[in-house]
Amino acid sequence: MEQYEHKESFYHLDMVCRYVAGNFGNPEIGSWTNGDYLRLSGILSRHTGIQLSPSTLKRIFGKLKTTERYYPQKATRDGLAQYAGFADWDDFVEKHPRPARSGEGRGAGEVVPGPPTKLPQPRAPLISWWPALLLMAGACAIFGWQWWQKVRNAPEPEVAAKLICSNPVGGNPHSAVFRIRLPEHFKGDSSRFHIAFGDRSREQPIRPGAVLTHYYEMPARYYAVLHYKNRPVDTMPVYLKTNGWTATAWSYLDTTRVYPLKAPAFGPGGMSVTPRELHASGVDTLHTFLVDYVNTRELDATGDDFELHARLATSALRPGIRCSQVIISLYGEKSRHEILLMKPGCVSWAHLVFSEKRIDGRQEDLSPVGTDLTNGGTVHLRVKDRHAELTVNDKPLYNIAYDQPIGKLYGIRISFAGIGSIQQVQLKNADGRVVFEDGGEIK
Repeated sequence: MEQYEHKESFYHLDMVCRYVAGNFGNPEIGSWTNGDYLRLSGILSRHTGIQLSPSTLKRIFGKLKTTERYYPQKATRDGLAQYAGFADWDDFVEKHPRPARSGEGRGAGEVVPGPPTKLPQPRAPLISWWPALLLMAGACAIFGWQWWQKVRNAPEPEVAAKLICSNPVGGNPHSAVFRIRLPEHFKGDSSRFHIAFGDRSREQPIRPGAVLTHYYEMPARYYAVLHYKNRPVDTMPVYLKTNGWTATAWSYLDTTRVYPLKAPAFGPGGMSVTPRELHASGVDTLHTFLVDYVNTRELDATGDDFELHARLATSALRPGIRCSQVIISLYGEKSRHEILLMKPGCVSWAHLVFSEKRIDGRQEDLSPVGTDLTNGGTVHLRVKDRHAELTVNDKPLYNIAYDQPIGKLYGIRISFAGIGSIQQVQLKNADGRVVFEDGGEIK
């Protein structure tokens, strides 16, 4: 049975690849260059949210030959099907039943049908006095085809499901309890819901009537998102409060553990941690690690009209730390602003997030944002009427407008790769009044 399903899946995988190639604008897959695969990788990321490297796409489309054919995971197949114009992989397979044939195996030369490229043409009339009847039949065929295309490509009806959290506010750490509430006459597939928790953990399925508990291990404001058939339908903030600043270390290579550090405080050299403190907490300082400084509390300011000044210094060169990055996040009621600053040579990894707008250095040119703060500097972020302006050391770097307000501010996170330091932080509201300040007044 498993072998048969494997062949059946490759049949549909070949077919969806042909759809993707058609939408990509180059149906001749065999002629694709490395640049085509790189461009398709960026297009899929922007349109579907899936991150597929050019080498992975080459394996899927057969450019890279392996001893055993590569079969992508469900999330990848969902993304390919969505780019092809379908709700997800299951929807694509359901609408393309495999035709019956004599053998179970798929020969190397078998032709998999691709997306239709022409409207069916009516056959020549067999009897000369039937032209009107045949014209009517042809018109009906064309109308039926167009109707089917419209139905197939119709957007999924909105689902009025709600994500409920019985304890959305807590300390650090915190176990949040989730459930979902559906409309009284829900007629969809109740098995197609899942939750993205807003941290680094994997998404989890959830069914109506069930309870799902998630463990949040670092202080922040998280935005858990309920998805139905891979489409977001509702968001629920989960808020882990702090009592002043906290410091927590973690590593990309160790996603199962975090390393709480003693509560930091501003001293003559600002606020930082020492290598000895990191080593004592269990951090492997010979590999890449990050230290998050978080201060979460409700502020008398809106995230759509404020000014932030931060004087800081990023990590000096050390094992695992080449790009000397810093991430500054401001938590709003509904979503967040976030800037990831890198050295000029590393801007491919930089990103900017302002509410619903995300600019990724892998798909956009963020070279103006490249900046080296290892010797210290001042970051100034001004947001007014949903228009953000980013300045570093009095040099304007980027400005952008966004549409969805993020609401009241609920705290700040400053995260360094390696050992950085914060000298001063100040935040003013729309009236110019200081509502958050640590480390002294910023000149």
